[in-house]
Amino acid sequence: MAVKSVVGSSTRAHFQLRPIHDVLMEMSIEEKVGQLFMVHFHGEFANPEAKSLVQGAKVGGIIYYNWSNGLTSPKQVRTLSCGLQELALQNPNPIPLLIAGDQEGGIVARFKSGFTEFPGNGALGKTGHPDLAEEVGEAMGKELRAVGVNMNLAPVVDVGSNPRNPIGVRSYGDQAQTVVDYGKGTLQGYQKAGVMTILKHWLALGDSEVDSHLDLPVCSKSLEELQEVHIRPFAALAPLADAVMTAHSLVQALDEEHCSTVSKKSMDYLRDVIGFRDVVISDSLVMKGILKGDLSIEEVATRALEAGCTILLFGGKVLVGSAEKELGVEDILRIHSYIVEAVRSGRISLELLDRNVEKILKLKERHCSSLLPSVEPEGLELVINTPEHQRLAMTVASLALTVIQVESSCIKGLSHRHVCVISPHVLKETIAQTPLLTIGNHPTARFVDGLNPSESEAAEVRQCAKEAEVLLVFSYNAWKNPMQVALIHSLLDTGKPFILIVVRDAVDATLFPGVHLTMMTYSPSVPSIQAVYDRLRQQYLL
Repeated sequence: MAVKSVVGSSTRAHFQLRPIHDVLMEMSIEEKVGQLFMVHFHGEFANPEAKSLVQGAKVGGIIYYNWSNGLTSPKQVRTLSCGLQELALQNPNPIPLLIAGDQEGGIVARFKSGFTEFPGNGALGKTGHPDLAEEVGEAMGKELRAVGVNMNLAPVVDVGSNPRNPIGVRSYGDQAQTVVDYGKGTLQGYQKAGVMTILKHWLALGDSEVDSHLDLPVCSKSLEELQEVHIRPFAALAPLADAVMTAHSLVQALDEEHCSTVSKKSMDYLRDVIGFRDVVISDSLVMKGILKGDLSIEEVATRALEAGCTILLFGGKVLVGSAEKELGVEDILRIHSYIVEAVRSGRISLELLDRNVEKILKLKERHCSSLLPSVEPEGLELVINTPEHQRLAMTVASLALTVIQVESSCIKGLSHRHVCVISPHVLKETIAQTPLLTIGNHPTARFVDGLNPSESEAAEVRQCAKEAEVLLVFSYNAWKNPMQVALIHSLLDTGKPFILIVVRDAVDATLFPGVHLTMMTYSPSVPSIQAVYDRLRQQYLL
């Protein structure tokens, strides 16, 4: 796979491909193993750390995170992408990079500063308009392509059958057909934009209450139940996707012993029954769900390849006790050497290695015209965060907003009353970007720790509530946080007119009987909070 250099980071440069067989014949084992790796690094430009990974380990993919790569503006992201591709093209076998990010919308959106903020899948699924999923997918895809992000680790097609599942509002809904309809639209939108897509997560995370970042979820559903619900979106949508991402979940109907990421039985089902024979990417191998027990990351990575994974994702952080640890360059190089040795020793066959690399190269070949940024730096504002995209985000947020009225008459006339807004800290900046804090003739606001409010914070909130005439309270997955539930109940006990804004999992709305008005956004995004303000202004200010 020979390529033309990215001269001056110009998008007019393009990749010129030659037969994949010829490329494979020239690649060393070290280069081939590198193609299987998708990793992150620290830096807002292509720095020496990136060079060690791209030109040292010859990694085939990079994943971006806000906390490691800045992602402070479209221009910065575009410059970063071009710099990384330039490093790859300087290798003896110049193979372009997969550059990926998690841009699902809503609570999982890596690209925020300067980009359009879209509500997530949970909100989309509540709009009643699957065609909007295609419009959002295309808009998000165009913004990613403009800055050189050629692969989106989306869409999520988990079915949220358990109301307390860890995916929550990242899912389109609790019905398989809803997930199929909106997932299909999203995939078609990304395809229009020329961005590679990933179906995730294989399999059944929506059935569990366990977060695979922290522990191993176990699904005990029968195969028939899985086929009717959790397998159905993959069976319907796999033909439209470029890759499938595994879940670190133990699905007993497929494999009673091994979680999906390291389960050959699970991978065989995906290949032989579903018919998906293309790229399979592991979820991050630093998550606690996959590292449960005494296995090293090196051993887990090797087992994932043996089971049927094509690409190994090493992005993000792992919790060790109460601290966080992430893999550095030295760790990646060590894992790389471990897998190279597994090939040399015969544990991983050269045939398997070549088959995986061939899949990756074919994926890059199919998308060779869209691997680089689609516009020049001066054209970014014509593609990213455009008025059209902003209007689309607001349309989704407004249609998704669900209002439950129990006794709304006491909420009328908000513009003439003292309203106290109470919210977890995590929403402070988002709320500040809307006019919500201007509601009432004497608006006040208090922000508290949503997980464990301190006694001083709780005292301030109670004083604010005592002085106010109307309480407008945000819940942020209170069902997971008993202290948040207790604080909200103490506010309800005041007997004041009470508006509850549920911005994440809908189960929160069932926890607080006696609320006069409940509004559910299914997303904590700016457009979603703006939609709350707009509805209050239209119906309750006067």
